[in-house]
Amino acid sequence: MNSAILLVDAASASRDSWKSFLQSQNYEVFTADDGESALRQCVQLQPDLVLLHDTLPDVNAFDLCRRMKENPFNHQIPIVLIKPSSNPADVSRGREAGAAEFWGTSTSLGEIISRMESLLRLKSYIDEQAKSVVLSLARSIEAKRPQMNGHSDRIVKYAMQLGMSLDLPEEDLEELRVACVLHDIGKVAVPDEILLKPEALNAEETEIVRQHPAIGENICAPLKSLRRILPVIRHHHERMDGSGYPDGLSGHEIPLMARILQIADIYDALITERPYRDALSSEHALETLNKEAGCGWLDASLVWKFSQICRHGEHFPVKGRSMLASYYT
Repeated sequence: MNSAILLVDAASASRDSWKSFLQSQNYEVFTADDGESALRQCVQLQPDLVLLHDTLPDVNAFDLCRRMKENPFNHQIPIVLIKPSSNPADVSRGREAGAAEFWGTSTSLGEIISRMESLLRLKSYIDEQAKSVVLSLARSIEAKRPQMNGHSDRIVKYAMQLGMSLDLPEEDLEELRVACVLHDIGKVAVPDEILLKPEALNAEETEIVRQHPAIGENICAPLKSLRRILPVIRHHHERMDGSGYPDGLSGHEIPLMARILQIADIYDALITERPYRDALSSEHALETLNKEAGCGWLDASLVWKFSQICRHGEHFPVKGRSMLASYYT
């Protein structure tokens, strides 16, 4: 996939020349000619690199760079400030604003490509290293609760089988696998006294826990490699009837992979013993899933497919004893 460049510059023949040159080097180029458009596109497109010319009529490049970097979604995007004439003070201002580099207009085309490739390689390396840290963090959160040991590995298995039964492409299955591991990473912000509480949570504590999907999205947002699973992390607690959280999405507004992950997550919670309640058998867990689908909470077609896999395909492991369960934490 070609790297995406956001070219921020006032509309002019010069901007057209930059765009044509970058496209000739096989970059995917988007343009913005004012500050608000640049801010909006930076968040929506999440480009691999921003080339920010100090030519906009409504805002200077230093202020715009700073505003871009204030958004957590943009933290890992390198921004290059390009100014017709510059001095050492401008270079210092650029660094303070969060720019990765500061170029004068005398920079040669060959040097531009070399420096861009260097920035893109560095971004890719940082992104992969950060992804490893985030995955390790997710594992550490799970390890805090002994009863959750192996939870993400199990839901990977359940979700992948459901995804394969739907003929999801290999790329989607890999993203689903990563989403299963990271779906609860936002719980890093939940205090241990709530996360490790041995009995059911009260209303205030439940509300704190319910912030974790949005927090998880913010943690993963700066990483390009995790960009496509952000909706899965954010929406895995939505309900088909719109009564879920954090955004009250309904029906097919909820991403398919989030609906798949949700069923796998709930199933594992139901068959796993918790400090404050025993576990359900596999059959009783499936009955509960079907009841919740009947209430309009879960995707009924996916629950039916999942039940078929459990009952007639490869059976998932059954844990604990049978009784009613609460799985919302």
